[in-house]
Amino acid sequence: MAVQTITSVSDGGRLTVSDLVKNPLFIPTKLLEMIDGMFAAEKVFRNAGANPSGVVVYREGDPLFLEQDIQDVAEFGEIPVGNALLGTPRVAFAVKKALGVRVSKEMIDENNIDAVNRQMTALRNTMVRGNDRAFRALAQDPSIPSTAVAAAWDGTGKPRGDVMRAIEAIAAAEPDNLPDSQDDSSLGFEANTLVMHPSMFIALAENTNYVEVYNGNVAGENPMLTGALPANIFGLNVVTTRTWPLDRVLVCEQGTLGFYSDTRALQFTALYPEGGGPNGGPRETWRSDASQKRAMGIDQPKAGMWLTGLTS
Repeated sequence: MAVQTITSVSDGGRLTVSDLVKNPLFIPTKLLEMIDGMFAAEKVFRNAGANPSGVVVYREGDPLFLEQDIQDVAEFGEIPVGNALLGTPRVAFAVKKALGVRVSKEMIDENNIDAVNRQMTALRNTMVRGNDRAFRALAQDPSIPSTAVAAAWDGTGKPRGDVMRAIEAIAAAEPDNLPDSQDDSSLGFEANTLVMHPSMFIALAENTNYVEVYNGNVAGENPMLTGALPANIFGLNVVTTRTWPLDRVLVCEQGTLGFYSDTRALQFTALYPEGGGPNGGPRETWRSDASQKRAMGIDQPKAGMWLTGLTS
């Protein structure tokens, strides 16, 4: 007997709204599956673990090398100990975000599965948008370097050269207050991620300097033919979000630029009646609430670089 995968409340053996109410965990479980992996911050920042207090103390710009260099040590000589340099102390506070959806008695009586599906999809989209907006606001911190490109990408710009210069600038980033004797020291960052608005695809696809390499045996991968952004551009993994600014992209090292830390990981309550009594209480409704309490911070701002002025 073939196994059928259920991906929405309308799949499977004619599930009714009444069935959903009788199984209070169905909607919250499905919502968690629908949202899993969709937050842009979770694709760029690292998970710094839980914080039970709602406050995260961290340091911005900790050098990733010890203050002392490795030493020549003679036989029987004592091995020296190096000291770690510390960045600027910062504090991030966890913020709770929450929203719920309802199932009404009318939806049950009329078996309006479509209305339930639309509410679930709208809740998913709203939660993703809210999280991505918070990520965008944090990423626009002025501590992250930025540079304007010479020409807009939707014109005569040269996207490959601009991105490669950003990658090199990130790789060459140095700690603050570096001694003159260590002018060859860098923070050791390696850019591997490009964050952009999905509509930037149009500018790239129509940019002659970008698509000119799609010839010969890779001509079929031309974005103008495929109609989609590749998962990898200039050797960087692509992360897109519609909350992102339209005129800029962020080049960064994933997992190094910043972090997120949950006091309360994203959760959904089981479907419950809104009031006492039968039929869902005086409002005749059942609801499931989504909530999350998360702190985020930029602790290595030089692991990123904004490219601005990409659209004319």
